[in-house]
Amino acid sequence: MAALNESVDVAALAVLRPGMPMAKVQAAMGSAWKPLAAHKGGKIDLLENSHGFVAWIDENGFIGMLNYDHRFLRPVEGIAMGMKIEQLRAAMPSLEIGDDIPMMRGVRMGVRHYPEGYTLRIRLTLETVNEIGFSNPAAEYPEPTEPPYPAAAGIPGAPFADPNLKLVVLSSLLDAKQIDLGTPAQLATHVLGRAVDLESEGYEIMPEAQDYLARYPLTNELLTTVEEIAFDGGGSVYRYVWHFWDGEDDVFNVTDLSGIELCRNLKSFSAISMIGKIDIRTLLSFGRLEYLSLSTGADHIETLLGLPTLKEVRVLDDEIYDEVTKVGTPARRVFDTLKDRGVRVWVHWVSATEPTPPAFE
Repeated sequence: MAALNESVDVAALAVLRPGMPMAKVQAAMGSAWKPLAAHKGGKIDLLENSHGFVAWIDENGFIGMLNYDHRFLRPVEGIAMGMKIEQLRAAMPSLEIGDDIPMMRGVRMGVRHYPEGYTLRIRLTLETVNEIGFSNPAAEYPEPTEPPYPAAAGIPGAPFADPNLKLVVLSSLLDAKQIDLGTPAQLATHVLGRAVDLESEGYEIMPEAQDYLARYPLTNELLTTVEEIAFDGGGSVYRYVWHFWDGEDDVFNVTDLSGIELCRNLKSFSAISMIGKIDIRTLLSFGRLEYLSLSTGADHIETLLGLPTLKEVRVLDDEIYDEVTKVGTPARRVFDTLKDRGVRVWVHWVSATEPTPPAFE
């Protein structure tokens, strides 16, 4: 996945405009390009999470809309993400900046109309640019079809022992645009065989969606594309199972990591919630692991020294913090060795009395 993204021409993405042919988008995306998916209605979002870029192609094969969010690091029309409102006004005096949007305090929009017929909109949050978009109001887009869902197969959770671990992996694949589940409403319609209104039906688990995802076919090829795994209640996949889940219970907690070694190209592992202590020995099979963040506890800290590709380790844990801040302890020796190797380390307490001590770095 990373290799595909390296071929993206970000400079070419930045100069795309409504009215240009789709071929311009294809050329800028390089090997990350995939043919238009009929169920997307002209939307191209393959670079949404990696580059903060989305395009829409109209019925005639021309760009109708473009959106660049805070993750897009190249200036667009001379405007850069993070630019303050004073800088924005100086860079584009013709931009009309409105007041705060009703019900969205601190959010303002800047608008400029171009003679070619399209409109530029710049979103500012707390007077800072964080989104840039172009649109052609005359563009019409193809009607989206139903997504081509593969048939569910196998036992729930396979190839993992814990079906909830499979949801975590599916969330990673969704974020990387390696799989496409359509919208939560589209998946619900597919599994229930009828139209679904999630505004009224999304407040409970949908067993049919949960079963489908638990038996979603995962090939070895797909598993090798997984580079990041995050145990976090904010994961993309959960809104497909329980659309308005508030994250306040343990229904999606992971209790067994068996099978995670199949994601052999993993580079980032983050445990924020929804899982207990991580036995770091479980991670030894990941020969490319670079980033590790542990906020739910960890066992066998010494095993960190057996992860040769690590670049950064972050730990949020009272017990480990207490030990690592004492000279000569086993944990301190481990983290000192990591620092000597050039690994960035950060260990912080969860709870502490005043005055609060600093992080160990």
